[in-house]
This record gives sequence, structure tokens and C-alpha cells, in this order.
Amino acid sequence: MSGSTDYAARGPFAELLFDDDALAEGGRGSESDSWLMSYLDLLLLLVTFFVLMLALYGGQLASPEQPTAPPVTLALKVPAPVPPKAAPSAAQLGFYRPPRQLTAAPVASDVGFYAPRPAPPPLVPMTPLLFAVPLFDLPDPVDDTLPQIDGVQVTAIPHGFNLRIQDHLLFDSSAVDVSDKGRALIEKMIPLLQEFQGTISVEGHTDSVPISTPQFPSNWELSAARAAAVVRALRLDGIDGGRLRAIGYASTEPLADNDTPAGRARNRRVELVLQETGSDGS
Repeated sequence: MSGSTDYAARGPFAELLFDDDALAEGGRGSESDSWLMSYLDLLLLLVTFFVLMLALYGGQLASPEQPTAPPVTLALKVPAPVPPKAAPSAAQLGFYRPPRQLTAAPVASDVGFYAPRPAPPPLVPMTPLLFAVPLFDLPDPVDDTLPQIDGVQVTAIPHGFNLRIQDHLLFDSSAVDVSDKGRALIEKMIPLLQEFQGTISVEGHTDSVPISTPQFPSNWELSAARAAAVVRALRLDGIDGGRLRAIGYASTEPLADNDTPAGRARNRRVELVLQETGSDGS
């Protein structure tokens, strides 16, 4: 058999199936190779199984979208839609009762419980009463208005008056004695000063221009000397000396800017401050 070409083994297992050396030795294989035949049989069965599976399901794996068998179409009869019935209302079921129509209640005057009052008479407008409340306890002035004295500026202050006089109306230039014109002006103020019951403070004021003379080393001495000169003139005209005071302020209380001639002229002045007795602590 080994010499015939018709039965020559072909394939990868030819050497295993037909071993010339083994047949030459005894005509059959060794007992140690019997397991190899069983293993080959198992491999053949597995290959055959995979070939069959590939033949059966190979088409489905190639194109899964196309089914192998034609689909079965079932004709289903869809019933026609039934329109929904309207639910019965509460009145049809007997659970609803329409509200009663309420009538308007009679007015109290219609049933005799209320009698309207007559309209009140129109109010007569009344003139409001005005009360004058004084802010300060001022003394009664000589007239209804502030006294008017030529050359003297009169203003009302708490508890009295302030009489402001420019220095050129009382003194000559660089002098401290009251001039004749100044005495005439003081005499005009005497009636007012005598009628007023209170203290009279004579205050002297200067500008900021410094002065240095043997008689007046500074503006303090000048302002105090002019205030004292006015006090002496008032005493000569009959004013009680116990009511008089002389005060010098120099340039500490200016009324205007001392940088201009007009401002310095306003600051050079004498003021008579009239206050009620006891209002300044005296």
C-alpha cells in the first residue's frame, strides 16, 4: 500500500497518519501514539462543527439588517375610535342646587329704625387769635420804634440796646478828648440814657494799624482812653457813674476787613451797650 500512488496521503496530517517507518517496523504504530489518533478525531469533529455553524449563520453575520426569512405580516383590525361622552353635570346627578337669589336688605330709614339728622349749619370762619410772645424781656422803648439819633446806629440786643458811633463823630484825628461836635452828639443821647434803667458799658474799638507813642504804647491804651473820655462826658451830663463802665477792646472785635481804608474806618468806633440791671450778672 505504501508503494501505490493512488492511495498516497495528502495534507498536513499525512506524515502522522501514514508513517512508513512505523509500518516497516511492525505494520502498526507504537502503542505510545494511540492518544494522538483520538486527539485528531476530536479536532476533525470540532472543525466539522464550526464549518456547519458557519454555513448556517454566515449570511446573518454578514448582513444583520436583512432577515433570512420573510417577515410575517398580520392584518390587525383596529376598532373605530369612540367619541367620549360628556360627564353628567352636578345638577343632573342631583348633587348641585343653584344659589338662592338674595334681595337687597331694606334701608333702616325705610323700616322706621333710623331718622336722618338735619344737616348742620355751615361753619362761620373765625379769625385766629394771635399772641405775641416776646423772645427777650426787653425794656419798653421810648417810642414804638427804635430811637433815631443822627450819627448813631441803634440796634436791639437781648435785654437792651446797642448805640454805635464812629470815632470821627466824637474825636478829632489822633485825639482822645471828646470834641465839641462829639459833646453835642452825646447830649442828644442823654434823654434815652436817663430813661433806660440799667447799666451802660462804653466800649472803645480801633483798627489793626499799630500805634506806639509815649502816651499810647498800643491800641489797648488808645481804645480804653477814648472809652473813659466818653464816660466822663456822660457823667458831666447827669448820668449816674454807678451805671457806667469803660472797656477797651483795641482791634479784637472788627466789623470789617482791616485791609481796606473803608474797613478800617468802620472798625474805629465807640459803642454804648445798654443792658437791664441783673441781665449781665451785676
